Amino acid sequence: MVQTIKWISSVLIIISMILTASGDYHPYNLYIAVPATIGWVIVSFCWRDKSLILMNTIALTIYLLGITKHITG
Repeated sequence: MVQTIKWISSVLIIISMILTASGDYHPYNLYIAVPATIGWVIVSFCWRDKSLILMNTIALTIYLLGITKHITG
């Protein structure tokens, strides 16, 4: 199960990066990145990897701030 979450999350992160690089798909890139990053947070906890937990929790916070900024204007 963890392997499946890891691979799906990785593919979604790559798609989000491609959308970000194209520059025309904001905020959709964030809406794809959030579930992908949540997946990586789950994997990080399963692996008990503190550096991945920290990095992905911070990434999730940044993505959510971006979505909040977009919604509130």
